[in-house]
Amino acid sequence: MDLMLFYKKSFKALLLFLFYIPAICCNMPKDEQQNALNDNFEKPLHLFIPDTLNAGILYPKVLINNDELNTFAIYLPKIYNNTAAWPVVFFFDAGGNGSIAIQKYKSIADSLGYIMIGSNVSKNGQTAEESLSIWQLLKNSCLNSLSIDKSRIILAGFSGGARVCCAIAANEPEICGIIANSAGAQHLENILNQNTMFIGLAGNGDMNRAEMLGIEQHLLGTSLTHYYIEYDGIHEWAPAKIMQKAIAISSMYAYQKNPTSVNAVLIENFISSQKSEIEKLKADNKLLEAYNELVLLKKSTSSLNTLPIENLDSLENNPNYIAQKNELLKITAQETEIQQVLYKMMIENPNQANWKVKIAQIRKSSIQKNKHGQMNQRILGYASLVCYSLSNRNLVSKNYSLAEIMIDCYEIADPENAEVYYFKAIVNGAKREKDNTLLNLQKSMQLGLKDMQRIRTQQEFNFLLNDVEFKKMTNNGQF
Repeated sequence: MDLMLFYKKSFKALLLFLFYIPAICCNMPKDEQQNALNDNFEKPLHLFIPDTLNAGILYPKVLINNDELNTFAIYLPKIYNNTAAWPVVFFFDAGGNGSIAIQKYKSIADSLGYIMIGSNVSKNGQTAEESLSIWQLLKNSCLNSLSIDKSRIILAGFSGGARVCCAIAANEPEICGIIANSAGAQHLENILNQNTMFIGLAGNGDMNRAEMLGIEQHLLGTSLTHYYIEYDGIHEWAPAKIMQKAIAISSMYAYQKNPTSVNAVLIENFISSQKSEIEKLKADNKLLEAYNELVLLKKSTSSLNTLPIENLDSLENNPNYIAQKNELLKITAQETEIQQVLYKMMIENPNQANWKVKIAQIRKSSIQKNKHGQMNQRILGYASLVCYSLSNRNLVSKNYSLAEIMIDCYEIADPENAEVYYFKAIVNGAKREKDNTLLNLQKSMQLGLKDMQRIRTQQEFNFLLNDVEFKKMTNNGQF
């Protein structure tokens, strides 16, 4: 069976799990949150475009319309000036932290000449209308105040933020491209302008990898320009090297439409780098990866007069490539089966003891340094996602007794996730258990929860609104 055909069939089987379940529950890893706070960038300032913004400095808080609650982060490349129109990447983080992605990728802005802007307002849990309203304010503020090439606007999002990008592009035909990290949308060919390029990214340990592979397979039967890039990693923003490749492909796309809009040296560097990577992967006998990189190179240079590029047949007929492909097919089938078992366990009989045994087995297997280990990393992420979704569903419906069972399973699957303890605090609050509510809120904040407005407006915490400890916690983020 063809590898991508199998992914398409698996993708259809998983639609229930990947789209029906709100797959937008993603806290940024604690290390990335801390890095974004600790690295050397300009301290939070309340700035207004077009006030003076220095090139080469990350400003994490720029106000829109003098509104403290509507801000964005921005980085102008070191070579920025007002005499030229610059391409721009708008970042949408699942947790509403615009600085995280820019801090990680600002060197790319300098090397490829892109403005980088990150919304501090767009985040998981908002309606489509809210997301589009946030986008309109952000777009208008930036386009009216900065020297931006309106034909080269890129949207990049992580997980729920990637879904926001797809929703925006469906309403903005002038968007040049989407870089969707770890999530996407169904039927993109029906919602995107034919001139909007789609680049999907996923780690080989990412719980949403199957979704991204399914989207890529589906797009093969459409006329949309699309790419898929896989890398070593889990469910988080892609490594800088991968994002640089995605943005470089965006530059290639712009170059093919208008060669004068992109420095030809950047194109030559991308092609040379890609060829070197392919040769290294072949030397390491990573033929599946080499094949994928070769496909990427051939697609991105299809209309350019470049040096001859190796034919795909040279790898497709290689016995080692065939063996590696067949192994991956088996792993993918096994992964789909385990995901279905986990979902059935939580829906039909959410037994904490049985769940603990199953998760322990998966976690033990996830430490293997091979494709089976990567598969089990993805399954752990999937288990966390299922628990989040079912816990949240029962909290919303105020079925606190069943929610408590689901949350206990959530803690087993993902004990370092801030949402686990926030959900526990909600259940405690519903019971008016002050000490336990504050204790779990404290743990949630220690693990990265920073949305004080969310805490202050949570209905189950209303009985604490006049409590001194609660006020201190929510006003200062201290405990």
